[in-house]
Amino acid sequence: MSKNEIVLKTEKITKSFPGVLALNKVDFDLKTGEVHAICGENGAGKSTFCNIITGIFNQDDGKVYYEGKEVRFSHPSEALKAGIRMVYQERNLIPYLTGAQNILLKEEPVKNGLFIDEKKILKRAEELESKYKMNVPLKYPVSQLSSAKKQAIEILRALLYKPKVLILDEPTSSLTETESETLFNVINQIKKDGVSVILITHKMEEVFENADRISIFRNGQKVRTSKKDEITEDECIRLMVNRNIASLYPPVNYAGNEVVMDVKNVSDFTLVKNNSFYLKSGEVLGFYGLIGSGRTELIELIYGLRLMKSGTIKINNETVKPDPQIMMDKNVYLVPDDRREKGLILRYDLKKNLTISFIKNFTKIFGLVNSGKEKKLAEKIAKNDTLKIKYVSLNQEVDLLSGGNQQKVIISRWISKEKINVLILDEPTNGIDVGTKYEIYKMIRELAEKKNIGVIFISSELPELTGICDRIYIFKEGTINEELDRKEFNDEKILSLAL
Repeated sequence: MSKNEIVLKTEKITKSFPGVLALNKVDFDLKTGEVHAICGENGAGKSTFCNIITGIFNQDDGKVYYEGKEVRFSHPSEALKAGIRMVYQERNLIPYLTGAQNILLKEEPVKNGLFIDEKKILKRAEELESKYKMNVPLKYPVSQLSSAKKQAIEILRALLYKPKVLILDEPTSSLTETESETLFNVINQIKKDGVSVILITHKMEEVFENADRISIFRNGQKVRTSKKDEITEDECIRLMVNRNIASLYPPVNYAGNEVVMDVKNVSDFTLVKNNSFYLKSGEVLGFYGLIGSGRTELIELIYGLRLMKSGTIKINNETVKPDPQIMMDKNVYLVPDDRREKGLILRYDLKKNLTISFIKNFTKIFGLVNSGKEKKLAEKIAKNDTLKIKYVSLNQEVDLLSGGNQQKVIISRWISKEKINVLILDEPTNGIDVGTKYEIYKMIRELAEKKNIGVIFISSELPELTGICDRIYIFKEGTINEELDRKEFNDEKILSLAL
């Protein structure tokens, strides 16, 4: 197909789930060799729309046209065979297989008609990696790799199939700035080959730097499609959230008090080396650095999720051992960086995921659960005005919530505690829309300033750290490289210290 010819088109696509109209008469088109961004708040219908295109769901009404013909894919394999491939925000890899084995999964070359040829698997994966200039460890099990490297493997696996349409759902949510640049270089490369890309992202700077057109979804409807030079970033945000956000960050009023956490010379002698820091009650402390720089690893050592080999930890001047139960007993709570692998129990419903940390409150003798108390508590947490979770039923599978609402579940679980000394938030806005980000920023400042809670905020997005933190520690190669007060914040300086 020639450039600018429509490769994919939908007319009045409608989809309902019990209790919710997910899509309402959505018209959309995608041209050959273009990047078409879809923007919207969590729950706006973006993922549902793409799931219909790829055959995961069938629409209740409306039509899908692909390469000029009406199609209705009943299974993702049919969409894949037609040349449509989607890379999901959540990883879909087999952890014990290597990067190369995951990329060539179901496409393995065989020798003698019987045995999988591991050498050819590695060779083909290396050829693909070289073609798209993506630095990926291909010989190691993906369980040993960072989230960024796992994402790169997902993308290479998609490109193996030489898709005509590639759908990317929050592709840079776990990538560093450099890795994101590499990804968009790949996107520009495949655009020249005529591949059409649907880009779902909450990062407005990525949209305006890389998209040709932008479609904005709100409450299951497409409210506007524009060329990127025909709409401003502020207007895009306003259409997404249906309200004006005067500032991306709330006011910062320092409220630091006594030291609530004091960490000295913590090491595991591999990823983390002799790190010391302190946190005051009533302040927001930022951790910044490249992925793998030791930020998350240090927190996991302190919390007892990794083996700490040296160092001391004090909570309210009392020395404590690094252990999750001890930390929770000391009212220190952690929102982890990977909500699906570390934060949610996917086989449990929404109700249980909201109340799991309160289980002692409604458990009778012999471990029997008082279901009435459990439900009442879940309703209270879910309806908290701080973070408004969008859900149909407390009994629905938590896996069916949007990524942003899944994140709200984990945060709401902890901020509902009566007593909090320290709240640790690791990438809490990962995959979150701009409107919800503001609510999280506002929540963080209120926890510090009004409730005197010490907050540790770990993020790969420097603007949000400088926007709401009182102090920032910059990490490099497993060690804290520098500490800066708010008056010293300077993006160029912070980046230079992290690189």
